[in-house]
Amino acid sequence: MAEMGPSDNRSNDELEYHAHQQQVLADLGSQALETSDLETLLEDAAETVLETLPVDRCSVLEYQPDCGENADDGRIVLRATASDGAEDAVGKTTSPVDEETQAGYALEAAEPVLVEDLRSDSQFQALDPFFADEMDTGITVRIGPEPDPWGVLSAHSSTSDSVGRTAGTFLQTVANTLASTIKREQTTRQRDEEAAVRQTILETCPIGITLIDADGMNVFANQRAEELLGRSNPELQTYAHDDERWDLIDEHGVPLAADELPFATVRDTGEPVYDEIVGIDHPDRDRVWLSAHCGPVIHDGEFDGAVYALREITERRRLESKLEEILGRVDDAICAFDTDLRYTHVNERAEELLQRPESELLGETLWDRFPEATEDEIVQESFEEALETGEQRSYEHYYDPVDAWFEVTVYPSETGVSVYFRDITERKESQHQLEESNERLEQFAYAASHDLQEPLRMVTSYLQLIESRYGDELDEDGQEFIDFAVDGAERMREMIDGLLAFSRVETQGEPFEPVDLDDVLADVTHDLRVQIDEHDATITADSLPTVYGDGNQLRQVLQNLLSNAITYAGDEPPEIDISSERASRNWWQIDVSDEGIGIDPAEAERVFGVFQRLHTDDEGSGSGIGLALCERIVERHGGDIWVDSEPGEGSMFSFTVPATDTAVMPKTTNNA
Repeated sequence: MAEMGPSDNRSNDELEYHAHQQQVLADLGSQALETSDLETLLEDAAETVLETLPVDRCSVLEYQPDCGENADDGRIVLRATASDGAEDAVGKTTSPVDEETQAGYALEAAEPVLVEDLRSDSQFQALDPFFADEMDTGITVRIGPEPDPWGVLSAHSSTSDSVGRTAGTFLQTVANTLASTIKREQTTRQRDEEAAVRQTILETCPIGITLIDADGMNVFANQRAEELLGRSNPELQTYAHDDERWDLIDEHGVPLAADELPFATVRDTGEPVYDEIVGIDHPDRDRVWLSAHCGPVIHDGEFDGAVYALREITERRRLESKLEEILGRVDDAICAFDTDLRYTHVNERAEELLQRPESELLGETLWDRFPEATEDEIVQESFEEALETGEQRSYEHYYDPVDAWFEVTVYPSETGVSVYFRDITERKESQHQLEESNERLEQFAYAASHDLQEPLRMVTSYLQLIESRYGDELDEDGQEFIDFAVDGAERMREMIDGLLAFSRVETQGEPFEPVDLDDVLADVTHDLRVQIDEHDATITADSLPTVYGDGNQLRQVLQNLLSNAITYAGDEPPEIDISSERASRNWWQIDVSDEGIGIDPAEAERVFGVFQRLHTDDEGSGSGIGLALCERIVERHGGDIWVDSEPGEGSMFSFTVPATDTAVMPKTTNNA
């Protein structure tokens, strides 16, 4: 037998040492696959390195980004170590990330970082707090990939040259094992956290969630689903989706067959089903109504079940049923439509007026059943605007097939619109008759006032002629009689002029257009300048709005109100204020206030009557038609006029006129 030399012994020792390293790595790898305790694995890895390599210390260091003194710096923390007396430093010893330290440099290094003399190496000027002064040499490797390293693994010795580069391969393998385990542990922790969040969402969700497998059996229900279905999760898992114990019915109360249920539709089509109304029985036989969404669960391209989302609508169904009962008893015709303007409800009165039963209209669109309605623009516009703006719309419509007029109001809601309409044919006929009667009265008033002008002028002329020819021959009583007669004739002329203007409000009015009331007030004060100066009147006004109306007639209203305020001011100089405020979205309110003699509140309505004068001639002159004319003009504009007053406390006359964005049509009467 040949004798073995020193070199052969050395080779055998190296082979045994290498085999020992492989076995150690295999054991560590097995432990890493089986353990879920990362802290123990880090400690065991450090001990394994210490026992396998000729080193005095092994440390596992974790890199923690965004934890340094500055937000972007990060730090390195000692997580595990194997050496005498260093265990107390775990979790306490930290260092900023610094490329002048061996640990900081290794975080970005692709290869193991070997330092043969820690005291004299010129590359690393900063002292690592993890390595004591007695350490002469060391090697450090990165744990994890470079873009996102977890940390570093280091081994150090107090004896120079005891750690060679061959140790780097072993140390890197240990680091790779740790990196794989850390990644797996992070993934598992993230998955568990996500699962916990999903479970929390499911259990706290106000919507009932159930999972049905491919065979139609319940396999899961969250807490809300248990409440809605009236059964616990274990009990529900004994139920099929079409179990007879559900006593399933549709929204009309008709029993549902298995192939009519949402699950069957989803299974057969692969498409989700939304807002199916289903009634079920609780174990105590209480009926519960549910709105169900159902979607498919697909696994490897195959149908693997379905998910139900359930919302209780029992109370809504009760209210809808009560509402239908109420609507069936009201006199107004009522129809309900969804957002596509499909009929969802028609009460008995609507069936009667539309001459169609509810069963024929349900599910059909308004425009399909009544295409002639689209010929009237206001009908289609009212529905479209109600849906777009969320505000009610009203209009009047003549429906030729039944030869009738309807007053229609469209009320929008989240689910569509409700339409109330009533037959106003008789009212329209009465209105037409009233308009004809008013027209005849206006014609009579116009004719009467016009025809009275000539004899009145004759009386006035002859009185003035008598006064001029025989005035010197008349005694004091005779002259007084002549003055009374002339004054009476003049007042009669003013009354006739007022009556003529009153009769022409609707027949001679101008079309409505935007009117700047500031400009109107300026014209009025100019026309009343003599009266204003004679009475030393003070008139103040806010900035007035632009309104929609007849400029000449609104000028007449302001002029009459200002003139009255000056005339009935009492003994003190008149002080008059004009202001405005928005009464509503479509109307402005104009107020004319004075500090004059006032009006008894009991006479507040009579003051607007024709030829109604509440004051004596000593208190102020007038024809008694000015306020009646104001009321007629304001009514033509669709507004109201009223007075708030107390005797001796002044008066405030208020009237409303349309805003410029209000489509108010003026009242007109054709003069034959």
